[in-house]
Amino acid sequence: MIRRDSFDPGVRVLASVAVLRGSAVLLIREQEEPYNGQWVLPQGYVKAGETVEGAARREVREELGVEVELGDLVGVYDDFLDETTPPTHCVIVGYRGSIRGTGRLLSTSEAIDSAWVDISKGLPDVPPVVRRMLADIAPRGGRRGRAKR
Repeated sequence: MIRRDSFDPGVRVLASVAVLRGSAVLLIREQEEPYNGQWVLPQGYVKAGETVEGAARREVREELGVEVELGDLVGVYDDFLDETTPPTHCVIVGYRGSIRGTGRLLSTSEAIDSAWVDISKGLPDVPPVVRRMLADIAPRGGRRGRAKR
């Protein structure tokens, strides 16, 4: 039997999608916590009763107004946000993905902005965990799925 008091409420699971188009990746400036105002991959919390893949698809739809086809798993990443109250440990499951059909990006209340960024030419200021994920996606990226802080 699993004891409920053995779970840490400060641990959150997020699903993230690196939406790719050639050498460009789609970044959003997030409206909500935990990365409020920062450039990140489309992502969000996995809800109770929802699969991680389902959460990944839902988050892209909610943040960009398009449907996404998920590709392979990029990796699982840990991000320790000590500046939040209480401190939060985000476990991020990252996928590659592509927009289905000719979907046009829409403005939504969840993303302040969005932009296609050519990762071969550098990145805007992104959180370290996003930089690690993108390094694993880049053609000559590092080890896949690093679970580091």
